[in-house]
Amino acid sequence: MNLASPLLFSLKPHYANLVFEGVKRAELRRRITPFMENRDVYVYVSSPDQCLRGGFRVGHVWKGSPDEIWNQVSDLASIDKRDFDAYYAGRTIAYALQIMDVWENEYPTDLSTLKKRFPRFVVPQSWRYLRPEEYRSFRRMKRKIKQTQPAPALETTSRSNG
Repeated sequence: MNLASPLLFSLKPHYANLVFEGVKRAELRRRITPFMENRDVYVYVSSPDQCLRGGFRVGHVWKGSPDEIWNQVSDLASIDKRDFDAYYAGRTIAYALQIMDVWENEYPTDLSTLKKRFPRFVVPQSWRYLRPEEYRSFRRMKRKIKQTQPAPALETTSRSNG
């Protein structure tokens, strides 16, 4: 079992643009896989773009209640409070991933090309593990373009949910 297998995230075009512009420095998630820190994440941009555009490395991982995560990353996540609350509605645990070492492919790869190259290619609803053949191909496309500043570290506190 490879604990650090690269992931494929699906992002809406608006949020993907903010990542590649270096504005969005934390990615919000309702669920994650174990061992997220220092993992490569490739970014598939959803409709209407429908392309593999680049990626980033995960730095720090924040975990807490939605209110705690809002207090930690609201200035890093490029989202307003209303949309944040809607995203985490009904959730007791929220996650945020520090976006570091952003890269953008010189030429984004559109969905039809991905499906021709990889017959089993599936666009994730949220995220999925990359297959080894996908990873080998995707990392050859990688061209580093931006470095982000590290986000502040999360103070770890133990809380009981009683």
